[in-house]
Amino acid sequence: MQVKEIISEIEKIAPLSLQEIYDNAGLIVGDADMEATGALLCLDSIEEVIQEAIERKLNLVIAHHPIIFSGLKKINGKNYVERAIIKAIKNNIAIYAAHTNLDNIHNGVNKKIAEK
Repeated sequence: MQVKEIISEIEKIAPLSLQEIYDNAGLIVGDADMEATGALLCLDSIEEVIQEAIERKLNLVIAHHPIIFSGLKKINGKNYVERAIIKAIKNNIAIYAAHTNLDNIHNGVNKKIAEK
């Protein structure tokens, strides 16, 4: 199964049209046409998550929070965002985020928090 097929299933439930204007949900890093070897789900795609994906031989990380919220001017490894992105790219790992589009669906994250 290709990464884009997995993305399509996610977006059937949480379409990108539901994300807030400030958000950056969707495919953040990687090639949607590559074959998925498996997916790792997480809240934040930090360096340790990317390392776990490498160790488990998984090439898709599905995160709730986008690792990039706004434009980057440099990617040279000076912070965890840049280091995680570099590691993902070097290891051919796609990073996908379902954030406010997932929050805003009926029975989404926001509703579950409000219920608590």
